[in-house]
Amino acid sequence: MIDSDERLLPWFVSWSGVFAGALAALALLLVFGLAAIAVGAHQIGQHFASWHEFRLITLAFSVFGSFLSFVLGGWVAARVTGARRAETAMLHGAIAWLVTIPGILVLAGLGAGGYLGAWYGGLAAPPPWAPQATPMVESAAAALAARNAALGALTALLLGLVGSVVGGWMGSGERMTLHRSKNPHRQPSGAWGEAR
Repeated sequence: MIDSDERLLPWFVSWSGVFAGALAALALLLVFGLAAIAVGAHQIGQHFASWHEFRLITLAFSVFGSFLSFVLGGWVAARVTGARRAETAMLHGAIAWLVTIPGILVLAGLGAGGYLGAWYGGLAAPPPWAPQATPMVESAAAALAARNAALGALTALLLGLVGSVVGGWMGSGERMTLHRSKNPHRQPSGAWGEAR
């Protein structure tokens, strides 16, 4: 006979928390992107043929903008859901990240990916109505710039995933330690950042 603790139980998903977290992440990502454009850290439509052209302030805005935006998204998803266990809260943060990806792709496809940051411009492909160049005509610098843009977009997306999981963990209110607790199902007294 299977013990009650060993049964597989489904984890229910609060879609209102997930969508609220996804919208919060997109909003803060746009704020970081527009702030970077305002201070001159990002330039719309700029393609980097070499990582040496990528300035330090652009890198800082790209890394922290992506990470902190999804930390907020994961935190909002966990708080709106009301998840008090770290595992459930991190799951909601990761699902909020998953829901955000199609929104970022749509914005990048419409030409607004540059407003989200320098790295998200690599998600946009040329629109189908634009004249397509044959691969033999393209220069090596254009191919290198496309590769660097794709690498930057991949890095930004993975940083976002890590940020959403960390944000969900913070939203749960459980202590942020990596060792296994002997009592993993306790109810914490309050969430991170919550006044007592």
